[in-house]
Parts: sequence; structure tokens; C-alpha cells
Amino acid sequence: MAATFLWLLVPNAPDVPDNGPFAGVSIQTEQSGPLHLPNRSFRCTETEQEFQCQIDIQDQLLTLNLTKGQGYPYDLSNCRASYSGQAVDCREAGQNYAPTLAKLYEVTNLNLSPQQIQSVRQTYWGINTLMQVGEVRLIWISAGLSITAGISAAFFTWLHSGVWSKGFISFACGFGVYQLVERFLGRVPFDVVTPYGLTPDDWVGVVRGGAIAAGVVAMLLTALFLWKRVNRFGRVLISLITGAGIFSLAWWAFSWNVGYVLPLFGWANQLIQRGHLLALFFTSLSALVAIAAVILIWIYTNSSIRKFLCLGSGFGAAALASHLFMYLLLDLGYTD
Repeated sequence: MAATFLWLLVPNAPDVPDNGPFAGVSIQTEQSGPLHLPNRSFRCTETEQEFQCQIDIQDQLLTLNLTKGQGYPYDLSNCRASYSGQAVDCREAGQNYAPTLAKLYEVTNLNLSPQQIQSVRQTYWGINTLMQVGEVRLIWISAGLSITAGISAAFFTWLHSGVWSKGFISFACGFGVYQLVERFLGRVPFDVVTPYGLTPDDWVGVVRGGAIAAGVVAMLLTALFLWKRVNRFGRVLISLITGAGIFSLAWWAFSWNVGYVLPLFGWANQLIQRGHLLALFFTSLSALVAIAAVILIWIYTNSSIRKFLCLGSGFGAAALASHLFMYLLLDLGYTD
């Protein structure tokens, strides 16, 4: 299911400028709604003043001529379109982030028959399916797949709590600490650090470098703890660090996945409208998960470590899958 979802997303992404100067084009039809054409299917050439993009629709040529922007070439204007040598209407129909801000266009009056429309829709079924699903439902699908990944990882770890499970939970905890440190340091205003001689770019580098270093240390310490017994002080230190990582993973899994699934339930509307209460709710749940993880680590029996691996693998897989889908949907231009 996840592979099918990714296979559908990636080839149909409106990648500007690699695939074309605009995010997409749709043909407005009276019979069956808009017919979407992916920008990757257009053949584009450019001069100093304009882009010319062409695509074959039912053995006839659809041509778009677009004037370049003066300061930014993809700030297009003055769309002129022709189909089979005859002028047709073309208008701007919005903008999309793909992954730069790019325009969408709509052409009309192509006079395609219902059979021709159906044929074109079948040819470009991928992009039309995604546009019909819409941004919100794409997020719901990604949330469902992330939750499924978490449950599957926990179940697998319960059955096979070996080297691979320990390696995965070590990486997941390191990733959780990385996210926690990056969020914490990233909230420091620039005017707090600039008096110490740091430019905003310098501070961004410090935040990223510090977060990566903290994540690597957390990953190595978690791996050390899972593969080798440590003394009492080491267990306290590693328990706290690992608990922080699990808290971060759980918070992301709850806020991204559950936060987008809640609108499906009418009873949750009031909770959603009170954003601070929802944030407090997710933070409290994440804290409980982190406390449970710390307790399981501290007990340090075969049974408790197995439960810890299941807990960490479940939330780790859900959080990592959420990040993957979030960045894909954003970077590929499906969400803003």
C-alpha cells in the first residue's frame, strides 16, 4: 500500500522548474469537470521573453505561450493558447508550491468529445486521481499509512526482538533527540544570539549541527545500553536521554497522525478548535509514553527490554513514516 502510494506521488509531482515553468495545466470540460495535465508531459522551449510549451492531445497539438517575469522568470503572465492551430482561452487558475511558487493554468473551448475526454483522462489517470483525492485526503492517507507502519513495527518487534530491532530503535531514539534539540534551539530568537557575534546564518548552522551531534550521541548511547549492561549512573543518563527521544517520537506521531485523523470524528471538533488544549493533550500522552519507556529501561529484564523495543519501534516507525510523507507532500508540491 505504501509503495503504491509513493509510486503514484513521485512520478506525478509538479516539479518546477525541472518539469516545466508552471505547476500544471487543466482542461475545463462541461461534461466531467477539469481534466488535469501533468507539467512533465509538456515539451517546453524558451527565449529571452517567453516559454512555449506543447503537448499532444488526441493527435492534435495544444500550445501555451507564456511571458516570463522581469525579475523572476517563473512569474509568468499573458498566457496564449492554441489547439490544433486555433486560438483557445487560457487563464491563470491559482498557484502551487512545486517546490517553488509556480502558477496553474486552465484552458477552455477545446471542444473535445466525451470519448476524447475519457481517453485523455485514462492517459493521465495518475495526476487526475491525485487531484480528485485532494490535499486533505492525501494527508489522511499518509497518516493512516504512518499509523499502520507503527503498529506493524511494534508487532514485528514483539515476534523478532533481535539485532535489527535494536538497531532500529537506536536510530529512532537518535532521530527523536535530534528533532527535540532542533525544535528547542530553533525557537531562540536571532536577536538573542546576534550580540555574541553570530549572524542568523551562523545560528542556523549551530542549531543544525548541535541537533545532529545530540542525535548521534543519543543513538550511540541507546545502542550501547541495548547491547551491553552499564553501571547505575550510565543507566540513569541513558534512560533520560532515551526517554527524551521517545517523547519526541511520540509527540510527532500523535500530533501529525492523530491530529489529522481527529477531524474524521465529529466529537473531536471542539477539541480541535481549542488548539492549546489539543497540544496539551498530545504533550501529556507523549510524556506518559516516555515515562513508560524510562520505567521499562530501568527495570532492565528481558521482558521489560522486549516491551521497550516494541514501544520504541512502534512510535519510531510512525514518526519516521510521518516525516517521510510530510516532506514528500511538501517538497513534491501536493501540500502548501
